[in-house]
Parts: sequence; C-alpha cells; structure tokens
Amino acid sequence: MKRIVIGAGLIVALAFAAVAVASIRHYHGAVNGGGSLRFETKVRHGDTIKVKSFVFNHVPMECDDGASTVGDVGSPPPPMRVNQEHRFHGDFTSGNGHKRLRIRGRLRDRDQKARGTLRVTGNFGDGATNCDTGKTRWHAKHGA
Repeated sequence: MKRIVIGAGLIVALAFAAVAVASIRHYHGAVNGGGSLRFETKVRHGDTIKVKSFVFNHVPMECDDGASTVGDVGSPPPPMRVNQEHRFHGDFTSGNGHKRLRIRGRLRDRDQKARGTLRVTGNFGDGATNCDTGKTRWHAKHGA
C-alpha cells in the first residue's frame, strides 16, 4: 500500500511538472539590419497572456560619435501583457530617463511566430550620446 501511495504521489508530481513546462514558450529570432533577440511567453489555459524576458543583443544604432550596437542582455524589461488580438507593447525608460526602449509585437500563426518593431534611444556613456536604432523590425519563431 505504501508503494502505491508513493507511486501515485510521483505521478501527480510529474503531471504538475509537465503542465508547468507547457506553460512557457520560448522564441528566438533576428532584428533586421543585425542583432538577435529572444523572449518567453506565459500561457494559461491555451491562451498566451504575457511576454517576458525580452532580450536583444547587437542591434545597430547611430550615435553622435558614430555607429555602435546596443543590447539589454542581463536587464530585460518588465513583462508585457498580450491582448485578445495577440498584440503586446511596452515603453520603458532607464538611466534616470536617459535611455528609452519601445517594443511592439504581434504573435501569429497560432502563436508559433512573432514579429514587431523595437526602438532604443538615449545616452549610453563613453561618448555614446543621442543614440537611436530607429524603428527597427524584428521576427521570431517558437522553439527556433
């Protein structure tokens, strides 16, 4: 009897773990003009409800002192809600208001693909002032 209870408990624990794994989707993609990005979505009852851990790297930008790249690895923006049209957006500032990140996106094809725009502006130190990526398009795929 003790083995049955332990076995049943193990099965229940594995079932909950399977549900937890199914509740997060990972996306990977590219930014037009250069750079990469990745993010996760939180899924509840089959509906995508949040985009979180939106991280991009090596996105080209122009600054007063010339060309550079920008990324936010290690400091992703807060989660963004996904609406009924599968769209999400966020406007974030940091560095005492001297840096701005604007993200727009839409999940498509039953949330298997995503696309959108991002724009980073601001002052990044070491002479990198008045920097701007421009409104840059990106695309990503689930599990890619």
